Amino acid sequence: MDVMEQTQQVIDMLESDIFQADFGRAARVTGIPLGVYQRIFSYICGISMTEYVRRRKLTESARMILEEKVNVTEAALCCGYENTASYTRAFKEQFLVPPVQLTIESYKEKAFFPLFFTDKDTYYVMKGRRIMAELVKIDYEKTEDLLLIGISNKEHGVSGNKELWDIFWSQHYDDKLTALMDYQVGMEDCMGLGYSADFTSEEGLGDTYIVGKFFQLGTPVPEGMTGRIIKGRTIAKAQIGAANFEDILNNAYLLMSDMVLKNGYELDYEDFYWIEFYTVSRFCTPMETGSKQIICDWIMPCIKK
Repeated sequence: MDVMEQTQQVIDMLESDIFQADFGRAARVTGIPLGVYQRIFSYICGISMTEYVRRRKLTESARMILEEKVNVTEAALCCGYENTASYTRAFKEQFLVPPVQLTIESYKEKAFFPLFFTDKDTYYVMKGRRIMAELVKIDYEKTEDLLLIGISNKEHGVSGNKELWDIFWSQHYDDKLTALMDYQVGMEDCMGLGYSADFTSEEGLGDTYIVGKFFQLGTPVPEGMTGRIIKGRTIAKAQIGAANFEDILNNAYLLMSDMVLKNGYELDYEDFYWIEFYTVSRFCTPMETGSKQIICDWIMPCIKK
């Protein structure tokens, strides 16, 4: 079962009893740890599972109010709100009017209906919207233990990848890694990588995000930086191309997970991570020259089926 089929099953499961949605069942349906899958769901659907369920509850409660099946107090309880005031605030955020002023027209305009997916070869159509990205190449290889040296989101108190990259360049951490060039492994055409791991929620890029480079084990870690051992294993290493990085980020997991299955592998969710690997030739130069396509290398652990 590919990730689109899994996600459709999860959505169907949520929709079977939206007012009592059990996120834990998503892990059982997919076989993927909940924290990891919640982040995957966000990438695929463009909305977190929490927000999806919240908006669907509000939509269904609005429908029941219009059909006079429940009053506002009962609708608030169905949606899990402690009082009608909290429910009304959330309702107005979505429908722009309080429950007592809801009309069929405003319902039709602002209702949030279930998501459905359609597989269309090299792209995916979601609610009529194409999100374009191309899997240019994918290889599988076994790696040795490596030491990732860089700076982490936890040390610098940031949640987004852009902020950490800005710190990496502006505070010249790249110069510290350049001084260790003799110990680098596989970085010949790479200006740096972003490592995402410890997925425990549906927000951000994982509880751990590190910007840095790979080195031999035993390489001295510069002051103010962190070191993390990346255990040797089989990895899928793909080249994902698109017109902009946002399309790559939003589609890398989806495209790779689909191709991995077709190639007789499956992603390894034990100590799962993904790595954005920024080469000079495929990413930096095309970005600087305004090329129609940039390519980011993407790495995820996998196992042979």
